[in-house]
Amino acid sequence: MTHPAPEQLPDLLRSAIEKYRDEAEDIGGLPDDLLDALRTAGAFRLYTPRELGGFEAPPAVALDVLERLGRLDGPTAWIVWNLNMGFIAGQIDEDGVARIWQDPDPLIANSGSPGGMLPVDGGFRLTGTWKIVSGAPMADWFVLAGMTPASAESSGEGWGAGLFLCVVPRADVRILDTWDVAGMRASASHSVVADNVFVPAGMAVDFFAPNRLDDRPAYRHSSVALVYPGCAAVLIGMAQGAIDELVAPARSKSTMDGSPPAAREHVQTAVGRATAEVAAARGLLLETARDLDRAVTAGRPATDLQRAALRGAICHVTDVSRTVLTSMYELGSSTPLYRANRLGRIFRDGMAAAQAANLATTQYSLAGRIVLGQPANVPFI
Repeated sequence: MTHPAPEQLPDLLRSAIEKYRDEAEDIGGLPDDLLDALRTAGAFRLYTPRELGGFEAPPAVALDVLERLGRLDGPTAWIVWNLNMGFIAGQIDEDGVARIWQDPDPLIANSGSPGGMLPVDGGFRLTGTWKIVSGAPMADWFVLAGMTPASAESSGEGWGAGLFLCVVPRADVRILDTWDVAGMRASASHSVVADNVFVPAGMAVDFFAPNRLDDRPAYRHSSVALVYPGCAAVLIGMAQGAIDELVAPARSKSTMDGSPPAAREHVQTAVGRATAEVAAARGLLLETARDLDRAVTAGRPATDLQRAALRGAICHVTDVSRTVLTSMYELGSSTPLYRANRLGRIFRDGMAAAQAANLATTQYSLAGRIVLGQPANVPFI
């Protein structure tokens, strides 16, 4: 099947996302027709190798796509982000690749908070509960982090030693209906339970091991660089979506004195400031990702300073998005209070998304330590 270029996906999928996003909110997940549209377009192939039908996109391209999808609908874009784990094809063994990619569009959900795993003959036994796994009911496979007792099996250091990514089929886990929330309801971020699940050695990846496809630039990036920034791209897209939603009625709606909100100076100032802040945060996120892309494309290893800059950009996105979402909500007066109001939903979804661990502004300290030449104090940046 021939797919469009990844940059075309947001425009191609706009009508389907706008058509089904209200239904997605109502049912707490993506309707089948919307999921089918995403799969058919190749939205879950951003990081998948070309020989498996994927785009093999560099992170900066993928982030641009996710930001523009987030502008259309945050929960939909969030699921696209969390189910884009195609780079794992270069980390598991060839038997595992053949098993997973029997379907050209396997949906592979990711969870980074580790469960427990023990080495056994031929592989590992994985046990745990992974909370807030976005898109869990839609996934065919799961990439679940697991931690063995620290050992020489891992090339990591400190508490990261023994950290693995385990790829397990849906049939081997249980999904618990735990996602009863006010924001990001349609992301279907339920819990996943594994109870002594056997994971063959070829389906358990040392977190610090290089991708065997690292002769190609897209796979010279660490898993952290491929996964972490995606949710920031979605969030800044949601902030832009809030501006979009505020602007349209502000031009035509009448206030008590008969003038539209757009004619009021405080509205003009708030919208002007928010537009600039979102553009700057988006630009910083994409530029720090492009800096990493340029390094690996030239055959140079990305530096800690470059990776720290990306973490700082992620934190900045969180700060800016919260500020802009709040500002647009305030300008909306009483209308965002109603559940059916689009601006109110974007605000609730955006504030919920900003609570994600990957977006925590506590990561500023990590970026600061690297800039100051201090130890990172974490096993990966």
